Amino acid sequence: MSARMRRKPVTITPFWNRMPRFFLYPLTPPGLYVLLALAVTNAIVIDLASGGGGGFLFGLMVPIVAAVFSIKYGYDILEQTANGHTLPPRLDRETLIDGYELPFKQIAVFILLGLFAWALALILPPALVLVGFIVYTIAVAALFPAIVMTLALERSVFAALNPATLFGIAFRIGWPYFAVFGLLILLNGGAGTVMSLFGQGLPLAAQAFLSTFFQNLFFFTMMNLMGYLIFQYHDRVGYAPEALADADDGWGELLDPVDEDIEAGNYESAAQRLGSLIREHPEHAIELRKQRHQVLKLTDDEDAQVDNAGTLLSELIDANRLREATEVFIDITDIDPALRPARETDYEPLMNMLVQRGEYRRAVRMANGFHKDFPKSPSIPPLYLEVARVFADFLQQPHKARQVADFVIRRFPDHPAATRARALRDALAG
Repeated sequence: MSARMRRKPVTITPFWNRMPRFFLYPLTPPGLYVLLALAVTNAIVIDLASGGGGGFLFGLMVPIVAAVFSIKYGYDILEQTANGHTLPPRLDRETLIDGYELPFKQIAVFILLGLFAWALALILPPALVLVGFIVYTIAVAALFPAIVMTLALERSVFAALNPATLFGIAFRIGWPYFAVFGLLILLNGGAGTVMSLFGQGLPLAAQAFLSTFFQNLFFFTMMNLMGYLIFQYHDRVGYAPEALADADDGWGELLDPVDEDIEAGNYESAAQRLGSLIREHPEHAIELRKQRHQVLKLTDDEDAQVDNAGTLLSELIDANRLREATEVFIDITDIDPALRPARETDYEPLMNMLVQRGEYRRAVRMANGFHKDFPKSPSIPPLYLEVARVFADFLQQPHKARQVADFVIRRFPDHPAATRARALRDALAG
């Protein structure tokens, strides 16, 4: 762990000014080593299979393992690029062993999208099935980059299928998102174009090598491009890249004692030093308080953790760093589930982020009693409408959803949220 601050502002080059680098990125070691290893593996499997050898292991299991690793490494590329790192992930223990849930979560996303399309075909009148399917396919295709980006960063299937999250990413980024979407369509057909031009007449093993190499080359390029889109527009999607938060600011002598305490395991002392620095340098309060939050998590001082995290929570929300604020809220409610934000304005953004993360029970628990704590707050109707939706859509508790919807309708009959609450209540009653 490091307590280093930022050394100097990081200039982010727009993605359209660095297009050649996206194509060169996978060819940079260790990315190149991965491309070659996957291509050689597939060529060997095809060569053995065509010669009648290899058996079940090489014929089936090895390609599956290679494909899973390829997808997993692609997600590592996206995450690393989103954090501002310019080189492909190293082939260390973490890269080789951890993170394999993402390929299977991606498969789960595909399955759920397919099931929804099937359900749509059953629900729609026969005359509208074709139109509905076309509209649904276009919508899924347009939002698929947002699905992949959300899955990489949130690691949640539910967050990756949440329309509010997906449309939020697409429209907050704006036209650059759809420009990248167009580039991804072109890149997706890149391997087929290469094979049609250069793969004809080659031996099967050579075709397998060439096809695998370029499929992964374009796949890694696409993941690099999507990661960079998050990095460039991190402020619009509420993401804080490591490259913008963890670099040194030349504080050296001030922070060296903190680092020494951390390395020696003197976490209480490190937390006290960081507390002093927060008071002395309020302009850097957020980054210092984030470091203090991480240090305090290593101690038994729960009161200090809650006190520091409560202030940090509001600071992060004010800075529109909602993803980080949500992590802090989850940390402190793991200590005490009854803890809630002190400011009424913090509830709505936290509710939205918790629902995106799939933290449904935590979101409902946070909102419980909000109208008593802040009886005049304008946030009561939309916040409680979201609670009703969570009960209905995610927690499968329609009775409680109707109770909350009735409360909104009864207490705020003229509020726009009351109209949506009536629709929700009527849908549950039907």
